[in-house]
Amino acid sequence: MPATSPTSRPVPSFWTLHLSGWAAIGLSMYLGVLAHADPVDAFVGKMIFAALGALLTLALRPLYRWLYDRGLSIPRFAVVGAVCSYLLSLGWSAAYHTATTAYRAWQAGEAFAVPSGGALISGALFYSFIILAWSMLYVGAKYYLDLQAQRERALAAESLAHQAQLQALRYQLNPHFLFNTLNAISTLIVERQHRDAERMVARLSDFLRLTLESSSAAEIPLAEELAFVRQYLEIQQVRFGERLQVAYDVDAEALSACVPPLLLQPLVENAVRHGITSREEGGRLTLDARRVGGHLHLRVADDGPGPPDAATMTASDGVGLSNVQARLQALYGDDARFQMERADGGGCVVSITLPFHTDPQAPSTEPTLSASSTPALTHTTRR
Repeated sequence: MPATSPTSRPVPSFWTLHLSGWAAIGLSMYLGVLAHADPVDAFVGKMIFAALGALLTLALRPLYRWLYDRGLSIPRFAVVGAVCSYLLSLGWSAAYHTATTAYRAWQAGEAFAVPSGGALISGALFYSFIILAWSMLYVGAKYYLDLQAQRERALAAESLAHQAQLQALRYQLNPHFLFNTLNAISTLIVERQHRDAERMVARLSDFLRLTLESSSAAEIPLAEELAFVRQYLEIQQVRFGERLQVAYDVDAEALSACVPPLLLQPLVENAVRHGITSREEGGRLTLDARRVGGHLHLRVADDGPGPPDAATMTASDGVGLSNVQARLQALYGDDARFQMERADGGGCVVSITLPFHTDPQAPSTEPTLSASSTPALTHTTRR
């Protein structure tokens, strides 16, 4: 048996369990006869009994390991164990009676006489049950530890697949955003707005640098995510100028909360595209963040035309928003909520609620999102 378990908790070594187990057997048998036997003789006899049992059962260990490695079924193991236990008990009984007879002869100063055949194997059936119990514990422990190892490997593989899925979702956003920004830069160049195009390229460079610096993180502080958003909005303000108005309402306590990277940028991009671009006069975008008890509440709102009617909504509309919800589901499961709805008086409001914590966590080892599924948005989807 291995010395440590495949889990984080250490498991006693085979030798620790083996020797302590046989010592406990010898001690318990000694205490059982102490009331009507000489203490010294009883102690020597039971320790000889336990020592011989510990020594002889070691002969079964390589056999059991050999059979186990060849995938012997449990019923066949039981048969082999029963046969081996009885055969070994005959040798144990003979060795025990020979040793105790020699000890008593030595104490009495008499010549040693080998016990008769019947005396040598008396009690062998009882001894066989002890060896069989040892065999069951040994094989059972190996099965248990192997099962734990398989479970640990499955969880590790699932965790790696989960992390790969989150990374894939992250990487899905970069070309999506990059395409839109480069398209805007191309438009500025065509319109001969070279100064604005140069400013947008510089802002894009800063934004991509920030993105790459956190590319391997499962979560980042909200303060860093807001830095991404500000960089993105500065890019857009080069394009829209005063047509794009931005307001932030962020609690200081919320800034340390951990959130998935690029959580807000797709929401802000959606608001700019559908709430600002579609209006000649532009519009206003508001971003709120606050802690409420054990949760972080985020809200991105615009005063544009608002989302379409519920009858026209589809779950496949928009890479950015479905990506955000997929990552929330993968990281937090039912502890996160995503809602998109029409605001009173027009416009669109996207609300996110997720657990508040300040220590970045690794991706969960029990993912709730399959590779082929993307959860539907609550109430509505991308416009």
